[in-house]
Amino acid sequence: MSPTQAPSQDPQGTAESSVDSIIFGPVYSRRFGRSLGIDLSPAKKQCNFDCVYCELHKAAPMDSQEQVIPPQQIIAAIESALKRLSSTGQNGNKDSGIDVLTFTATGEPTLYPHLYEVIAHIAPMLRAHYPHIRSLILSNGSLLLAQKPALLLFDIVKFSIDAAIPQAFKRIDRPSSALVLPEILRGIEEFAQEYASKSHRSKLIAEVLLVSGHNDSPQNLEAIASFLRKLPNLARVDLGTIDRPSAYPVRALSDEQLAECARYFTNLPLSLPKRQSPAPGQAKSSSSTPESSPIDSSEKSKATAKLLKLLATRPLACDEAESVCKSICENAHGDMGLTILQDLLAQGHITIKSQGAHRFYTIAPQNPPQ
Repeated sequence: MSPTQAPSQDPQGTAESSVDSIIFGPVYSRRFGRSLGIDLSPAKKQCNFDCVYCELHKAAPMDSQEQVIPPQQIIAAIESALKRLSSTGQNGNKDSGIDVLTFTATGEPTLYPHLYEVIAHIAPMLRAHYPHIRSLILSNGSLLLAQKPALLLFDIVKFSIDAAIPQAFKRIDRPSSALVLPEILRGIEEFAQEYASKSHRSKLIAEVLLVSGHNDSPQNLEAIASFLRKLPNLARVDLGTIDRPSAYPVRALSDEQLAECARYFTNLPLSLPKRQSPAPGQAKSSSSTPESSPIDSSEKSKATAKLLKLLATRPLACDEAESVCKSICENAHGDMGLTILQDLLAQGHITIKSQGAHRFYTIAPQNPPQ
């Protein structure tokens, strides 16, 4: 890829990025606890799928990253963030208050070509200095075999499997034409066989996300469940449906429909994670204008960048906004983050969208991440 096709690249196709664009959070994950996010594609969406339920904007799938962050920069950003968040205890270990270091991307993290170099440095560092933190990667599952050397070093590998029949795969995941479903399934199975021989600390988790009329047919459900039963030591299967605003106008399954689909997954470690309904008035109060104290302009600028980064990566539930803002802003002004959200909302940089009974702050349509 030439520099003219990607202006922020050097002739080797390397992109530079700031620490704040690579690191986001900490945020609370319903499944994994307090998570510090690592974005391996902060400048733009780079993915080999264009899933109909994607929380990001629409984008044509690609088979390799066009903009690549140098691995040394990713490593330095992680070390800096952990150092900033940590305090050293009597045993010499550092308590960061983080449960998982989550490798993801504005797109697909296994497309990152230097994944092995990064995790080979980070994994022993976590064991030596932050033994309470587990390394986690969230993948669409398409490149588990290609990235096996790197993925074997992660404590938790979570992959998506939305379809096990070609028609449903193309309908829901909208993959690159270079991807073939039987090869992806073979890669997942081969990786799982080797990953199962790792330590008890290693966990392989599958996620099945169902979209009404796309991948909820009995044939597809039976095929997915049958495939998952072949995987050794599968720690968990998360079965869910859309619970955040998505790139395409698609419909979630009802609780009753999801429960019916769950019947296909007998003899599997099934989990049905569900977003808690907000207390009456909770979502409304979090999107109202808070009282605020005078805010230092440089503090506000940094906090604004962090919040925009988070929203470019995942929509933020209105009823979770206050706790997330306090965690991200890290300052004496407890309401500063909410004030910034209201400013961004008034300026049209972000908007509020509904998904079911929940409301979310999200990047405005005219301001997708570049």
